[in-house]
Amino acid sequence: MIFIKKHRLIGQIHPFFLAILIGVTFFFLSISITEAASLSLSPNTGVYSTNGTFSVKVQVNTGGQAINAAEGTLSFNPRELSVVSVNRTGSIFNLWVAEPTFSNSAGTINFSGGLPSGYSSAVGNIMNITFRAAGAGTARVSFTNGSVLANDGRGTNVLTAMNGGTYTIQAQSEAPKAEVIEYVAPANTPAAPIVNSKTHGDQKAWYKSKEAILSWTLPSGVTAVRTLLDESLTTVPTKVYENPISTITLSDLPDGESYFHVQFKNADGWGKVTHYRLAVDSERPTSIEISQASGYDLGNPNQILSVKVEDETSEVKRYKVKLDTDEPFEYIDETGSSTIPLPALNPGYHNAFIEAFDEAGNSITGAFSFTIEAFSKPIFTDYPSEINEEVIPVIKGLTRPNAKIEVFVRRVGSEPNSYNISSNDAGEFVFIPEGTFQTGVYELSAQATDEYGALSDVSEVIKIAVQQPGYLRVGSMIVDALSVVIPLIVLVLFLIVGTWYLIAYLGRFRRRVRVESFEALEILHREFSSLQKTLRDQELVMIESRKTKKLTKAESDMIGVLDNALLAAQSKVEKEIEDVTELTRKNSN
Repeated sequence: MIFIKKHRLIGQIHPFFLAILIGVTFFFLSISITEAASLSLSPNTGVYSTNGTFSVKVQVNTGGQAINAAEGTLSFNPRELSVVSVNRTGSIFNLWVAEPTFSNSAGTINFSGGLPSGYSSAVGNIMNITFRAAGAGTARVSFTNGSVLANDGRGTNVLTAMNGGTYTIQAQSEAPKAEVIEYVAPANTPAAPIVNSKTHGDQKAWYKSKEAILSWTLPSGVTAVRTLLDESLTTVPTKVYENPISTITLSDLPDGESYFHVQFKNADGWGKVTHYRLAVDSERPTSIEISQASGYDLGNPNQILSVKVEDETSEVKRYKVKLDTDEPFEYIDETGSSTIPLPALNPGYHNAFIEAFDEAGNSITGAFSFTIEAFSKPIFTDYPSEINEEVIPVIKGLTRPNAKIEVFVRRVGSEPNSYNISSNDAGEFVFIPEGTFQTGVYELSAQATDEYGALSDVSEVIKIAVQQPGYLRVGSMIVDALSVVIPLIVLVLFLIVGTWYLIAYLGRFRRRVRVESFEALEILHREFSSLQKTLRDQELVMIESRKTKKLTKAESDMIGVLDNALLAAQSKVEKEIEDVTELTRKNSN
């Protein structure tokens, strides 16, 4: 009855209004259909082993509607899965509000990206996630929130569905083993073909090229050839060449390991199959992250760098390392530790440039800077500031325990010499030179290397003055004094000899002798006065050169003796001249 009433009510509506109602309904239905977009994971299911890794793509299905942005949050159980890496290689978006991030402790993955020009193809890849299976069971990855914005100038959210994934994780012992069925060739059929390749000649190696050229020799009696390329090791080929071929070019090989299968046929049937491995990695590693290994010590000159390189296809074990301006060296990570030990480095700022190569030779380069710290400089605690030439100095100091110390000794104006010593368990060291120092000023410094190879700063420079012994200095002064006195004595002797010479000729030259006697007497007075003045001057010089401004008793006695000797000599010479003069006067009378 109710149905009949409603039917009658509709029948009473004017046909014009009914047409409008139907049109509006179809308009909104068409909007809801065209604006239906979804977020999903690909693949959304799979069977994997514990501790194994697998990759999942986050994709957007636009439903034919142009979009320009998408964001979302994925959640997973950290006890079941952990994220190894998140990258946006091959993403349809080129503008990211924030790089894709993840938290294994919280079990979340976040992304937010866009494409200003818009994207309208059916399905687009947003980012890639690599998971590691932690425990056996059913692991679910689901979207907790998200949005897909239409490229309509208003930012309309056209997201209608979010489809996560469910993955079965099996313990390794429980993982199903693939059944290997090897083809058994009938009797008298051809042997397995011997395949050669000028592009991918080593089946154990990886190659960049996605095009492989393979060839083989056709034995007599071969009537057909069968080939196939897939990812299985034991597949029997199915593509038949009735006109036997001996070479083939495989283009656009997929990244990863694949196998080319080839088989000969003769009159007795199909022979044994050759499975030729082709390993292709055409893409360079996606990311490189360099840091210092855990537990690092910046005071240790032997640093270890941790290098994490993401490559979706082949392994990364070969590195080329360049430190500062040194020549680069190659390092092979045989153990798979993803660490690179560096040679011993001096304290200071260092740059490391590392180029990581995958097995196909594709590479990615990263840089890392760090500083090696020097430990405290050695300290000289006990040393003389002045010594004489006959004393060997003993110099003591402090540094790190059991360190090797290089002591630098330089006489001012000369090249330095170095000596190697060691500190004890308490860090104390003693330096005793091999012999005495010559007169002069010496500068000493030290640098230590601890038992781990770390280098210290250079110590403060100390100075040691080396002088002659005291008695040698006094002897030197006496020699200096005698160098003045002896010429005076020689002069006195010369005057005496001259006087006696004049007396010898007195008889012949009386008058002249008298004149000369008077002149000699005047010269004597003047010269002896000059000698006494010189002696006084030298005495003052010696007094001024002393810090005490006094002469020693021996020096005073010596000068007194010289003074008395001069006076006595003067007196004697005068007396002789006067005698000669008197004698000449008497003779003249």
